[in-house]
Amino acid sequence: MSDERQGAERPIWNLRELVGDLADEIPQPPPGGTRPEGPAPASAATGAAIRATSAGAPARTAPAERNEPSERDEPLDPAAFGGLPVVPVDPATAPEPVPWRPLEPPTGDPQRPAGAALRKAAGLVLVVLLLLVGTAYGAYRMDPGAADGSTYDGPGPSPDPYSAPVAPGGDPPPSAEGSPDTGTPTTTPAPEDPEAAALTELSRLHEQDLPTISLDGRYVAQLASKSVGIVDPEQRAANGSHTFYATDILAEHQQLRTEFGGEARVILLLSTDYGRQQLYEGKPLWLTFAVVPADSKDGVDAWCRAQFPQLDGAELPNRCVPRRLRPPGT
Repeated sequence: MSDERQGAERPIWNLRELVGDLADEIPQPPPGGTRPEGPAPASAATGAAIRATSAGAPARTAPAERNEPSERDEPLDPAAFGGLPVVPVDPATAPEPVPWRPLEPPTGDPQRPAGAALRKAAGLVLVVLLLLVGTAYGAYRMDPGAADGSTYDGPGPSPDPYSAPVAPGGDPPPSAEGSPDTGTPTTTPAPEDPEAAALTELSRLHEQDLPTISLDGRYVAQLASKSVGIVDPEQRAANGSHTFYATDILAEHQQLRTEFGGEARVILLLSTDYGRQQLYEGKPLWLTFAVVPADSKDGVDAWCRAQFPQLDGAELPNRCVPRRLRPPGT
């Protein structure tokens, strides 16, 4: 027999080679095959495990029936579980095991919570903006002056609680000034400057009379000759002084126009309209002329003496004197 054959028939593990003299200390089972009561000592358990390992694990025979005693029905050794008490489990009374099922994945997108929050915030901002635009457009449409470009000044003045009520179909009570209260304040125009008004009227009369006379060298009677601010020691102005203003010149011209208008045509010219275009202290003179039928110098002089018979000598030329209307610049 070869060495391989002899090696296959020998035991795989040699107990004495593994444990040496310790094999003599392994206790042997008592005669008769009965087990001692109580837990086996640790050395006996260790020896039994070694013998089972060296001899090979015997084949386990299942009991024929469940009621026959087996190693599973024997009480468990607490020492094998670290000294903790072991409670046997009866399959008849044990609770049913809970079936295992995999965990369901969470719903939604857990990786994008910030994007969802941003979309919600943007939606709220958009709704607020739409509400503001709609409110502004509604106010514009409700404004009665928005269509024609006018502005709305707000509600009108509140009614006066102390004013008397007006009966239907009746007239409102008179106001403190005696005129009906129309609800709108009346504005009184500022008084016009008398001097400016007098100058305006003098200019109107001049523009009216100048086109009616021919500046062809004829003679006319000069009845007045004054400029604004002139001093005439022989006459008095409306204020009692000898200084004449525009109001005094206009009043004198209108009086002469009324007094001699029946016998001659009275006109108003400026000294710059004819002849040498004379100026007095840098200003033109307002001249009142009477256009008489006799256009010669002697005929005009006779007309002056007839109109002022009480004046003679040097007094008459100061009130009525012949003047020749030549073309301007001659």
